[in-house]
Amino acid sequence: MSHWKKPVLLLAAGIWLAPVTAHGQRLAATTGEPAVEIVHTVGCVERRLGEAAWWLVRAAEPTVSEAGVFDEDEVDEARAQPLGTHAFHLVGVADFLGAEALLRSFDRSSFTTPDQVNATNELRAGRTVLVKGLLIESDDAARINLLAVVGLADTCGE
Repeated sequence: MSHWKKPVLLLAAGIWLAPVTAHGQRLAATTGEPAVEIVHTVGCVERRLGEAAWWLVRAAEPTVSEAGVFDEDEVDEARAQPLGTHAFHLVGVADFLGAEALLRSFDRSSFTTPDQVNATNELRAGRTVLVKGLLIESDDAARINLLAVVGLADTCGE
């Protein structure tokens, strides 16, 4: 085996053996804490046109969650949860937009035809939603990289 293959094999072994939590979240090597937590929260969808960005505003405190889709009990609990004061920049939104919005964003129309669109249409401005995603905290705005979105109401807490 040549000398350059050993570091690659050791690195691959280190990644493979990295510990995970009971929820399947990979742990950071230095702290033993999840590198990025999966959370869920309820809030209002807002589209900020100047930024061409989607936000979850008036959001409740995020709760650490398991990977996977929401079950019926979680959705029912979310409907009763009060809104909060948090705001999260939403990323990974494409699959949760409507077909037309998806085709208008991210150059999708260059490689996707209308009959190929796979979008849930759950993410619409002015709606109350339950989201699940990877919580990415930074000095700027906290972000949630979406894994699931469920519409709870077509208005936002009014």
